[in-house]
Amino acid sequence: MAGSSVGNIWIDTFACLQKKDLEEKYRKKWILQFNYRLKDSLTEEQKKNGWKISQTTKFACFTCTKCSHFWNSGRVTLIFHYCLRQSKTGTVFLRPFSQMCRACDNDNFINATFKEESVKAILQNIIQKIRKNCYREKIDFPTHSVDYRIIRTKPHERDLCEACLEGVCNREQDGF
Repeated sequence: MAGSSVGNIWIDTFACLQKKDLEEKYRKKWILQFNYRLKDSLTEEQKKNGWKISQTTKFACFTCTKCSHFWNSGRVTLIFHYCLRQSKTGTVFLRPFSQMCRACDNDNFINATFKEESVKAILQNIIQKIRKNCYREKIDFPTHSVDYRIIRTKPHERDLCEACLEGVCNREQDGF
């Protein structure tokens, strides 16, 4: 990634992975951009234009910008929209959902921090979905990935979770 780094682990990692797995194979460049207004569904117009959607929940850490309180969460929701455009370039939009601090009166949402290996695994999964849904590759997704595990954290606090407040937090993990 040297020489092309923009200083964002998501964008830098995606640029590296897409070059090897998409651009060199299909001669189509893909870019990743953040969009904090993404929804958990697509409009009919977006579907007609070839947009696809993916949602996942992963483990991440948070540090309050006001009081420096640190916490872990096993329920951080990420939504991706992706499309191979008419120009034959691809675009991926990412919305990582945030959480509020319960230790102070900071009513601002705090962005999650993900470990580098987690970012890489999440983006490799999206690239597999792109290969399957945009290039029609036959890819079988295992029911659970090799490193699948539920990381137990404190009970999920729905009133502090941006995804819960918007009604998009993954429900299948309600056993916490």
